[in-house]
Amino acid sequence: MKVIFKDNEGVKVIIPAINIDIRIIADKDVPAGLPYVIYDGELPTESQETWEIDLSNPDGYGLTPEQFYTKYPDLKDWAVQ
Repeated sequence: MKVIFKDNEGVKVIIPAINIDIRIIADKDVPAGLPYVIYDGELPTESQETWEIDLSNPDGYGLTPEQFYTKYPDLKDWAVQ
């Protein structure tokens, strides 16, 4: 599974390196307020700069540190961007 979002520089992909709930990773690592989708398919083979993403029905939004620690109080020792 992958987390896909778009910022001012284009489409970004997060591929978690640890086995943890993908939504926790997305909430933590997607910049606060940006929508994201969780994707379980193959990524396009074209250059990433040409990718388009439909965020009209996102799976969630990146959280601020305060929002993250409120939602996940057991993870207070995690560094959030």
